[in-house]
Amino acid sequence: MRSQSQLRTVLAARVRRHRTTIGLVLAVPGALALVLLVLGPVSWLIAGHTVRALNGKDQADALNAVRETVLASSGGVAVLLGLGYTARTYHLSRRGQVTQRFSTAVGQLASEKLESKLGGIYALEHVMAESAQEHATVVALLAAYVREHAQAPVPAGAELAVPAPRTAPGRGTEPATDIQAALTVLARRPERPEARRLDLRSTGLAGLILRSFDLGHPPRLSRAYLTWADLRKADLRGADLREAILNGADLSGAVLASAQLDQAQLAKASLRGAHLSGASLLGTDLRGADLTDAVSLTAEQLSGAVLDEHTVLPPELAGDPWVVARIEACRVWQERHGEQPADAPAPTARALL
Repeated sequence: MRSQSQLRTVLAARVRRHRTTIGLVLAVPGALALVLLVLGPVSWLIAGHTVRALNGKDQADALNAVRETVLASSGGVAVLLGLGYTARTYHLSRRGQVTQRFSTAVGQLASEKLESKLGGIYALEHVMAESAQEHATVVALLAAYVREHAQAPVPAGAELAVPAPRTAPGRGTEPATDIQAALTVLARRPERPEARRLDLRSTGLAGLILRSFDLGHPPRLSRAYLTWADLRKADLRGADLREAILNGADLSGAVLASAQLDQAQLAKASLRGAHLSGASLLGTDLRGADLTDAVSLTAEQLSGAVLDEHTVLPPELAGDPWVVARIEACRVWQERHGEQPADAPAPTARALL
């Protein structure tokens, strides 16, 4: 003889199996009751005293007109509810598809095969493009992937000094294919508000190529954390690095022509031999930075940067009156506003010399 719990289990299984039939059986009487309610008490309630005061055929005609109006309105409400339910179902279905694609892409990143990794990276790009809700998650995931697979050791005492000169990367040196792909996806991510900075601290990215004419628009690395990153001989022509934090980064030999470096922090960074033709340096913190042998750097560019007596400049610029005046202006500004002023002093003009 079956126990009470077994009977409940069997009954629940039968209910699940015949759920549709039970639903129809309950829905039909419910729908009939609703129609009768609308045609009866509801219609009389809406008709009000005016229709009740009529007699005979006039009252019947008026009541029928009220019923037709009520039924038409009820039909419209039902259509709207149906549309709302359909939209909600579509949203949930699409959300489920995005979640499934995200999970599959994450699994591909863990593969040993390069093809699978690349597929996962580009699948995540599609997820990010289609779902603003997943934007921050995808950015954080790809940044973590780069940090994990392209680590660069932080030099001892990096907080105190410019990175020591290192051997220039060999010809053709560049990040691994999957790292380059992940950074390309991050650099062309949709322009949306981001609460957190792109975190690429202490990454080894020597030979990285992110050029504006390759991506069709400036590679977006603005506000990125690139502290102590190894960017030797990186090609960042036209890149958007505004407000990026590159303190202690090694950009020796990097190509930064036409790059936007406004308000970026490059304190104690190495820019030895960097190409800076047309780069915008308005408010760029270059205190303690090493610009030895910097190519195509002009006094006019430096007139809007933040400099100090520890900034190492090419000999032809170190004694330029415009640069000397700028260093003095920054010194006075720093004395007045503290060690880390929120804003940089206004650009120094030749007319003030």
